[in-house]
Amino acid sequence: MEDFSLDGGDTFDSKVDITETGPCTRSLTITVPASVVDERLEMQLGTLVAEAALPGFRKGRVPRALLERRFGANVRQETRGQLISSGYEKAIADSELQVIGDPDFGDLESLAELESGTDFAFTVSIEIIPDFELPGLEGVPVTKPIMEVTDEHIDGEVLRTRYRFGTPARIEGPFEPLDRMVGSVRIMLDGMEEPFFENDQAVGVVPAAEDEGKGQFLGLMVDDLADHLGGRKVGDVVEFETLGPEMHEREEIRGKKLAVRYEIRDAERVAPLEVSEMVEQFGLDDETGLREQMRMSLETRRDSEQRNAEREQVYEWLLDNIQFELPPKISEAQAAGMIEQQRMEMAHRGLDEETIEKHLAEIRGESEKSSRDRLRLMFIMSRLANEFSIDVKEEELNARIAELAASRGARPEEVRTELARSGRLRDIGMSIQHAKAADRIVDTAKVTEMPAEEWNKVVDAKVAERKAAAEKS
Repeated sequence: MEDFSLDGGDTFDSKVDITETGPCTRSLTITVPASVVDERLEMQLGTLVAEAALPGFRKGRVPRALLERRFGANVRQETRGQLISSGYEKAIADSELQVIGDPDFGDLESLAELESGTDFAFTVSIEIIPDFELPGLEGVPVTKPIMEVTDEHIDGEVLRTRYRFGTPARIEGPFEPLDRMVGSVRIMLDGMEEPFFENDQAVGVVPAAEDEGKGQFLGLMVDDLADHLGGRKVGDVVEFETLGPEMHEREEIRGKKLAVRYEIRDAERVAPLEVSEMVEQFGLDDETGLREQMRMSLETRRDSEQRNAEREQVYEWLLDNIQFELPPKISEAQAAGMIEQQRMEMAHRGLDEETIEKHLAEIRGESEKSSRDRLRLMFIMSRLANEFSIDVKEEELNARIAELAASRGARPEEVRTELARSGRLRDIGMSIQHAKAADRIVDTAKVTEMPAEEWNKVVDAKVAERKAAAEKS
């Protein structure tokens, strides 16, 4: 099997024919000249002759004919892989195509073997960032929601913080809203005999009363989760079915029936921390100091949410005013990229992990149109970041990682290592870059102000309208 790590190497001139196969797809036929094939084969065989050692022969003294008979097939296969790797990277660089995801080389086993004195041709399919025209971007209409932090807001924040730092106590049940449980889960995918997913530490939370029964379980939004978990107790086995979202990162579960078996092993209920204890824990003098700290925190969050609301309007305007075709199918990599960008953005806004997972589950369950709009927006913002020459500085990346680490109660260096290992540092960089591009448009926007209560009604009406449209379709 060839090594297709695409690490480049010595480049060479080759013939490249590019065929448009769809709105964002291209097929590249790359032909490597016979002279290059001969040169590379000779180089590999020469290296083999110089370094090979077989019983009965000294190193470098093994007859070439013997080595070709014994190792010739492997040498040709390895050389073929190197030619494909170098030829592909050179073709992409020369064409300046902006590739999305991994290239598809098709069935590698069916490719022709290398032959001395003969051109070598191969075909690769790629997806690219679509091309489109940008409209004028000054004077975009934006509404800024205005809100004053009141004592009522502070009361609510104090209560939430009391629960956040409260003391969990083990319970047996029956379970009530916000009770947490852990147990072993097994998920069967329709049509499969073996479990699709198993986990001994699966966490479940009974949805809050205001969530109307909906809740996220293992990253999936389940409409009737409260019916399955509410009123249960430790030791119960919960079984239910749900559907895999059409735009899930894992392509194999999209639209498939999922049978869930959840055996509850342990559970807890949080007793809120007393205000006096919270004052002491935070190192404050009295409750007045606590409430003032809460006020400042809420004002900072309000300012962030104001800016986010302005960005969201810019995003909506861009989607309405920039049209282009997308690939017919959203790939796993693109879906995963969208999810990770949303995760990083919500963490930056200060949302806790549980709230983030709930929102991500909702995003996975969005209509295909909504998911495709998110993908379109990713392309648009990447283009704008290039147009505006927006870079992400190292200190900006470090600050965002520090925020993420604080929300998890972890050290920044640990989070950075984890993100680098999983390849998600790029997602954080893109999130920062896209936000800065949106801010550039907000700075030249035509801004009007509106009380936050009225603005929330406008947003709720839009959400209801989109939901109704999705249900009709």
